[in-house]
Amino acid sequence: MPTFPYVIINAFTRTSFGGNPAMIIALPPNSLSQPQTFSEETMIKISLAFAQPMSIFLSPSPDDSTLLDVRFYNGTVAPVICGHAMLAAVQALCTNALPSLGQLGPEVKLRTKAGTIISACCVTESGSEEEKYEIALSAIPVVTIPDVETDRIASVVSEAAGRNVQVEYAAKGESNVGDYLMIVVGPDENIADMKLDTDVLRKTSYTVNIITNVTPDADQVFVSRMFAPVAGVPEDHVCGSAHTLLVPYWATRLGKKNQEMYVRQVSPRGGELWVVWDQDKSLVRLKGHAKAFGKGDFTI
Repeated sequence: MPTFPYVIINAFTRTSFGGNPAMIIALPPNSLSQPQTFSEETMIKISLAFAQPMSIFLSPSPDDSTLLDVRFYNGTVAPVICGHAMLAAVQALCTNALPSLGQLGPEVKLRTKAGTIISACCVTESGSEEEKYEIALSAIPVVTIPDVETDRIASVVSEAAGRNVQVEYAAKGESNVGDYLMIVVGPDENIADMKLDTDVLRKTSYTVNIITNVTPDADQVFVSRMFAPVAGVPEDHVCGSAHTLLVPYWATRLGKKNQEMYVRQVSPRGGELWVVWDQDKSLVRLKGHAKAFGKGDFTI
């Protein structure tokens, strides 16, 4: 019976009980190449059995010794990409936490099922002994929602909060991420303290609901939370893909294009991110810490 090693790593945090956990599973070489030899059904069963926010399966590619094929599963849901799981995987790879995948250098390339290659790396900054990990994702432009629709969304958010919430602006992701909704609330709204009935947020008609605003704290540029009850995720602890919309929006609005910004996702677990909109390359660079939480092997 085959045995597979795994690690659980919390992304975008220094702590054992913060950030967003991901389970990283090492598969033999070529398991996820075409034709794929490790079945989708098996990956779903493994993800359901361990019940982590995201399971990411890694397999060395036959095409390139520096490239790994990846698949993502949250139970039966298989997103094309998951930012926090990739950042967690980079930590595992850079620290050789899964030796069967081979010793990789400080730069890693991950290839999704769609064929997209994501570049990632380990970063040691001058004057610091702490390592951070960085991934680069495609920036997502947002499309402003008409005023009538914004008013409807504001009423849904207010109903979910049980009080009137000041909604300043609403936009959705462009093209294939049109199910992402970004809701900008007033600067006086304390997003971290909001008590939301996430089932009510289903009424927005969007899969992903991102609530964000600027803060009076000079050390952080903006904060956010992400809710996806339609997808079975009442709240995502720290969402990398949400920041592919947030970072270009806030960088443009605040005049911080190509500048690093310190931001926080203020879910109960919370997460810290250092982000940049690389406008010339249309990339959002997400950088953060990652904390190893557990490891082991399982047999199927």
